[in-house]
This record gives sequence, structure tokens and C-alpha cells, in this order.
Amino acid sequence: MPIYFNDREIVLPGQLLSDDDRRAGKGTYVMDGKVYASTVGAATIRDGKVEVITFSGPYRPTAGDMVIGVVSDIKPIGVEVDLGGHVTALLKVKNIKELTSLDLKVGDVVYARVASSGLKGVLLELNEQFKKINEGVLLRMTPTKIPRLIGKKGSMINMLKKITGCNIMVGTNGFVIVNGPSPAKEFAAISAIRLIEREAHSQGLTDKVIAYVSKLVGSEVMYDTSDKA
Repeated sequence: MPIYFNDREIVLPGQLLSDDDRRAGKGTYVMDGKVYASTVGAATIRDGKVEVITFSGPYRPTAGDMVIGVVSDIKPIGVEVDLGGHVTALLKVKNIKELTSLDLKVGDVVYARVASSGLKGVLLELNEQFKKINEGVLLRMTPTKIPRLIGKKGSMINMLKKITGCNIMVGTNGFVIVNGPSPAKEFAAISAIRLIEREAHSQGLTDKVIAYVSKLVGSEVMYDTSDKA
């Protein structure tokens, strides 16, 4: 079925995007079997779905999301975690012993999976994916720009990790942790992330990021851009 936009084209609410309603994704709606934009943003195709990446907007928790948050309170039933944007989640525990074993205090940063989100609030899972993060720089990024930071099949974030040598953890809620081998490499990674956030809608962003980081780290970066973000 025809697609009525170019990749990363800025579209407006009500703009026709596709004749195939099976391709409707985030930021779209279906009417009479056709897919339309429901918001202002950059139109793209991700995993076979037509999506519109909005330029701003709050984080809406969804089960399965991997998030980064800051511990805001310790209670007998669990740990309250601030996910940013006025969203607070609860990491439930079985008993006081399990709570004590977590060795968490207010202000600690954690990485966890969203178990559920609904009228009863947002619950986080205490499983093998849960981590307490002890090192790195904590950044806050517009949640709707996170998919652009990650890139297609992780292409953008993996490229950024490789050329800066930094470990970068990304939360769907917009928090990002950068931990690098030196302050200079961390600065390069953080600057690149801010560039991606500012120009998430632009084409050729991968090449722009490579050139920018190359200048910051003082060397020419060789990287395969055959699968550009």
C-alpha cells in the first residue's frame, strides 16, 4: 500500500500517511481504513508500522518499559521511585528482609522494568534486570526523543557507545546514564545526546553525530553507516 510521506517528514494532525490501516502505529489514528497523523511530529516507519514521533510530551508508562528512576521514599511495602514528569512508581517487596537486602536510600538511582501501569499506579519488577546504578552522569531527555537516541535496531546508541567508549543506559522515561573512561569522553557522549535531542526530526543525523563527536574527541571516527539511525 502507498505511503504518503518521506522518512522524517514533518506532518500535521489529520494528514494522510497510508492506505493500509494494519500499519497504524504510535501517533496515528485510523479512519475509513486509512492511517492519519494524530499529532505534529516526524513521520517514519518502525517495525513495519507508521509512527509519528512527537517533539514533546509526557512519559506514559507501559508494561515492559525499561526505566531509570530516582528513589524518593522508602516504605515498609516497597520503594517509591521518581520516574520524572510527575510519575512515581512503586518497587514492591515481599518483606522487610528483601527491602533491607536492596540497600537503597533516598536519592539512589535504579534501573528497572515496568510490571504494570493503570489506575492503581505504576509498579516496577524486582527481577534479574533490576540494578542499582552507582556511577555515571544522570541526564534528563525529552521522553519522546528516546526512540531517536536508540535508533533503528539500536544503531544510534550502539554507534555512540563505540565511538566514545562510554557505557550508556537509556530509560524509556527519558533518564539517561553516561559512564565513560574519562571526563572528556563523557562530555562528548553527553554533547552528542543533546544534539540528537535538538535535531531528532532531521535527516542525516547519524553522519552529523559522527562528525560532531569526531571533532570533540580529536580524531577521525570510522564507522559503518550502512544501517543509519
